[in-house]
Amino acid sequence: MEFTIIIIIFLILAMLIAVGIGANDETFSVVYGSKILTMRQVLIFAVILAIAGALLLGEGVAKTVGGSILASNFKITEAIVITVLLSTAIWLLVASAFGLPISTTHATIGSIIGIGIFLGDIAGLNWEMILYLAMWWILSPVVGFFGTYFAYKILYKYKQKRLNGFQDYEGYEKKFAFIVLITIFITAFARAGNDCSNAVGIVVGVGDIDISFLLIITGLSLAVGLVILGRLVITNLGEMTELRPSTAFAAQIPTAAIMLIGTIQKIPLSGSHMLVASLVGLAKASKTPMKKGLWKIMLVWILTFPVAGILAIILYFPIISFF
Repeated sequence: MEFTIIIIIFLILAMLIAVGIGANDETFSVVYGSKILTMRQVLIFAVILAIAGALLLGEGVAKTVGGSILASNFKITEAIVITVLLSTAIWLLVASAFGLPISTTHATIGSIIGIGIFLGDIAGLNWEMILYLAMWWILSPVVGFFGTYFAYKILYKYKQKRLNGFQDYEGYEKKFAFIVLITIFITAFARAGNDCSNAVGIVVGVGDIDISFLLIITGLSLAVGLVILGRLVITNLGEMTELRPSTAFAAQIPTAAIMLIGTIQKIPLSGSHMLVASLVGLAKASKTPMKKGLWKIMLVWILTFPVAGILAIILYFPIISFF
């Protein structure tokens, strides 16, 4: 297959995944659920930050995904790139169609791990890096849960001691409406830089393609996904538990901090896992009921790694026949 055709296929699949990532991005769900912004306002801000984050923060994490998961002696071929991109895209779009927030990071890396084991056995993977990333993946939702839990408790005690009457309460919530917006903007900016690696990281591993061009295409595709399908997941998570500006801040601050730090450290992370864990922590701290369907989200999380890996192996056979 001619190299030009291969590059076009890479770009189409990377754009498809980026659209799926945008469609599955629930970052603004807390400001929508707490009625700080309308859906139209959410989509405007989300589009701007998605493009900016991909362009300014995307390169580091993309290189981690493209060059550090597989063993150093493992050659990333065009067939492998197409396989990983296609399996990630299929699983992401299926989940988004049902309004379920999955981890694109886990889908991408699950695909890479699956094809790496299939073609290179255990030695085909950089296990030291995988274990290091796994530590971040395990700790980040734990931090999200407990960070939100204790943030809510601190804010609740403050309200009990300092606020008297409806006017005090309204003024308090208005201040947090502004604060939580800043927190969300930081999260969305960092998350775009982190998530775009799932669309272009494996492509970067091949080399010979301008990463700046890839990031521009990815940022625009993230924006398209947000506008077309993103509202489904935003609405679904925004209504998971009762939210006000102050509680939305408690739910978002751990995710903002971890996502920004992780992206700067070039670590591919799951914003979905952190936010859902934070919302569960919020519900536990405030003793409010969770929306039914949490078990479905948890099940999809568990299935993502094996399904993406198996799907990549299955897709590899017809794809390799073209090379």
